Amino acid sequence: MKKVFLVDDEAVIRRGIAQKIDWKKEGFIYCGDASDGEMALPLIEKHQPDIVITDIKMPFMDGLSLSKIIKEKMPHVKIIILSGHDEFEYARQAIRIQVEEYCLKPVSSQDLVSILRKVKAEMETTRKVFNSIETKEALYEQLCKGFLSTEEIIHQTKNLQVDLMASYYTVLVIERKSETIKQKLASYQPLLFEKDTKSVMILKHDLEHLLLKQIKEIKEIVTSHHQPLLFGLGSIETRTEHITLAYENALEAYSYNRAIQSYTFLQDHQDFHQELMQSFDRRKLIHFLKFGQLNQLDTFVQSYASFIYQKQEPSNVFLYYFLLDFTITLRHHLDETVQYDNRCKERIEPLENSIHQVRTKEEMIDLMKKMLHPLLVQHDYHSSKYGKVIQQVKKVVTSRFHDSSLSLQEIAKEVNISASYLSNIFSKEMEQTITEYLTKTRMEQAKILLQTTDQKTYEIAYKVGFNDSHYFCHTFKKLTGMTTKEYKNHIAETISATSFN
Repeated sequence: MKKVFLVDDEAVIRRGIAQKIDWKKEGFIYCGDASDGEMALPLIEKHQPDIVITDIKMPFMDGLSLSKIIKEKMPHVKIIILSGHDEFEYARQAIRIQVEEYCLKPVSSQDLVSILRKVKAEMETTRKVFNSIETKEALYEQLCKGFLSTEEIIHQTKNLQVDLMASYYTVLVIERKSETIKQKLASYQPLLFEKDTKSVMILKHDLEHLLLKQIKEIKEIVTSHHQPLLFGLGSIETRTEHITLAYENALEAYSYNRAIQSYTFLQDHQDFHQELMQSFDRRKLIHFLKFGQLNQLDTFVQSYASFIYQKQEPSNVFLYYFLLDFTITLRHHLDETVQYDNRCKERIEPLENSIHQVRTKEEMIDLMKKMLHPLLVQHDYHSSKYGKVIQQVKKVVTSRFHDSSLSLQEIAKEVNISASYLSNIFSKEMEQTITEYLTKTRMEQAKILLQTTDQKTYEIAYKVGFNDSHYFCHTFKKLTGMTTKEYKNHIAETISATSFN
């Protein structure tokens, strides 16, 4: 039985809600009410309800202020806001506080019962999910592996009291050899778990330039060690559900780093190794090897080698080291990727063997272009394959947009491609992310339901894949510029204006 507490400054509404609902029959206990937030707070702390229903506009302490305090003190309590004000600012603040439902008055007892049932069902489902993850380390691993939906991430972080809120995320994978290094990295407050022979750290920050600064500092710490450690840094992502992409990229970078450090020549020149590791980002080359185009070749090579040009007179050994790193990365990519034929590899092999002959920056640039050229020709040849993948993604989204658990990771499984690779292909071909495409599809379906049915907003939200109706309202307003009510009125006016008597 879930306990419910009501806060509303109108006595007639409190009596009506209290008396018109058969609480016991519906599986609830009505544990009390109050006329404003100030009076309600001590009673809520005393009765410890599972669900609080509150009005927004009340004297002394309004519903939003009350909700914020409840979420801070008792994050497990679910909040349903009833408002007579159809204003987006109220809904926006409610979304920020993470209330469960935002409903406009008047609300019938039948509507309220439906909302309570829905919240109760979500709480029971959530409890099962909570029980499945018992430690913070297990949560971090599931985040990296992409096993959690956005809603699950929110609930799990609340349950385990993990602060995951940030604007930017990345992942560092580092070999577990030095406790000293790990202690130095602890100052960046990473979310850490151990996996086999590696330590995995999720890094986050609200400001991108400060996260980039941290990444630079971490690279210096790792590479300045007397024996440079194997590590891999992932991409910078802006969504918690995309931490898995950063993790995949970090593992990939780790694999490339291991291939390069296996060469004994490099081990004999650790000073060059440290300088190069701190000066350039190999991830840019890996990304270009995957997704670069022939018309981008000159620009990319000049950019990637720009720090060499900044050196006054780089030694021949330094140029050789840089080209060796470049060719090992390229060779590792060829060995790991199935799209290249033998002719491509045969064209590159003599070029690899000639890197010791390079003496100038200009010769270095020319050799890099010659080595990349056959790979980019292959890219153009295979680019037609992307169309089939895009169609598969669209088909999955069309058939499963109503499923709130549908995510990039799920779609990637359906089309049998890694999430990071699929994300890049789709963004490149469609000029939008898969998440943006899924959201737009859901909004188009919501428009159809708003035009053709009299269903409530929260019912439509559920049917198009949103478990959170106030987040649905926020997204709808953001994409259409109108609330759902305004949209329905707009459609009705349009139909009326075009009707013939």
